[in-house]
Amino acid sequence: MRFLLHVFLNCSLLVMSLTAYAEDPTTLLQRMGDAAKQLNYEGVFSYPSGNKTQSIRIIHRADAQGEVERLISLNGVAREVIRNNEIMTCIYPEGNSVQPNHRPLGLGFPSDFLNRLNQASAYYQLSLGEEDRIAGHSAQELNVKPIDNYRYGYHLWVDKVTDLLLQSELVDEQNNILESVAFSSVEMRHDIPDALLQTQVQGNQMTWNRAEHVMTTKTKANKAHSAWRIDWLPEGFVLVAQQNRLKAKNGAFIEQHVYSDGLNSISIFMEKIRAQHNHLHGGSKMGATNAFGTIINRHFVTIVGEVPERTVEKIGNSIQYFEHE
Repeated sequence: MRFLLHVFLNCSLLVMSLTAYAEDPTTLLQRMGDAAKQLNYEGVFSYPSGNKTQSIRIIHRADAQGEVERLISLNGVAREVIRNNEIMTCIYPEGNSVQPNHRPLGLGFPSDFLNRLNQASAYYQLSLGEEDRIAGHSAQELNVKPIDNYRYGYHLWVDKVTDLLLQSELVDEQNNILESVAFSSVEMRHDIPDALLQTQVQGNQMTWNRAEHVMTTKTKANKAHSAWRIDWLPEGFVLVAQQNRLKAKNGAFIEQHVYSDGLNSISIFMEKIRAQHNHLHGGSKMGATNAFGTIINRHFVTIVGEVPERTVEKIGNSIQYFEHE
């Protein structure tokens, strides 16, 4: 009798635990973020890039010193990224230039994406979806729906055992898939030797500190003055970077503002009209990215971001220019 009671109590506790898991998507999102940073794992994930599919091998180690991660491009140009906590190094073969603002391999999947999603969670509603199987692992779907129609939503699939993010889909209002990143294979590792985290590519390197870069751009943005005023932005979007840079072809200066809600970013470019040349007028779309171009006070103004068309257009129509006295 005691044995049966013991089994019954254990089963009851298990059911309560599973129920709590199913009813608390916010906690699940937090666990996903922790898993991506704290687990040792190795795998291959893929995502579309133009008309091709990019495949990336990822090796991630977490220990008392923090995180070390190696990303290896498996097709196209042999590229690698080594991340040691916040220090990132991009390695390209000889003859290939390394751009400081180049988008990292793999779109920051899975850890950086989850960090940003947690920061922006106030602007999204979370709910659990169906169970599925991804890369041989049982997975729970987590739906991430925006609070308004000015940003996109997500479908995420998390490993039910480890809480590691296995697949991410960026979707529009009609649930059409705009971008997807998914593991084709992934395994947990008890130990990852140093040799697996050392690059095999000989070539150009560029290293920078992600945390210092974010703090620097935010500080500059807060201190910078501009003749431009943006009267409307979606809720939660704030200025995180502002810069002036020289356009090599015609010598014109381009002013750039970057706004973010923590997850998504929107860039606004302002360039004074110097001569007749092709420039975007109205809307343009490429995958998940929308752009809107207009002319304001003898300036070309372009708004670009992974947000719906209505968002970039509404921002563009709210921009005003005030001449310096």
